[in-house]
Amino acid sequence: MTAAIAPATQDFQRIAGSLALDFVNTVGNRLGDSRDYFTSISEVARWAKLAGLISPRSGLSIKPSSLTALIAVREELYATFRPVAVGAPVPRDGLERLNQRLAEVFPRRRVTRDVNGFAWAWDADFSAPEYLLGPILFDAADILISGKFRRIKQCADESCGWLFVDRSQTGKRRWCSMADCGNRYKARCFYQRRQAKR
Repeated sequence: MTAAIAPATQDFQRIAGSLALDFVNTVGNRLGDSRDYFTSISEVARWAKLAGLISPRSGLSIKPSSLTALIAVREELYATFRPVAVGAPVPRDGLERLNQRLAEVFPRRRVTRDVNGFAWAWDADFSAPEYLLGPILFDAADILISGKFRRIKQCADESCGWLFVDRSQTGKRRWCSMADCGNRYKARCFYQRRQAKR
């Protein structure tokens, strides 16, 4: 009899230290029995609200047909950043795809006034996938330009596969979330120790 252990990475979480990586992490158990949390535009809207891309009272009128495009960009970003998390360089084709995507959304970026002075805004309506993709893609570019890519890691859980920027002082963070994958690892170790004693 094996220990009953909950599946990794429950629902939407903001644990990556990056908007782009939180977007990538909308697939649970990437390395195991994966679950895509973007099952509908309403789920994308729920994630966008949690990520702060749209206000809690706003709707998102992106066409259902755009879901495929959003998922394609998410998978491109995963393919770009996962190699870095396991010690490989940023793939050249991933960088080329990112630049192509940035060129598509760049004309929609503009400077606006806000309560703090000035901020970037996106000249796209709620029906355009660029409304969400613009900030995500520029965050992905910032990961590279700022050097944060050197601190990208993949959760040590064998099934999880989530990526995050390790901002710990020691640079030894192992889990996407100690409350999720970290606790599951501890439960597994406890169970194995108990079985060994028997």
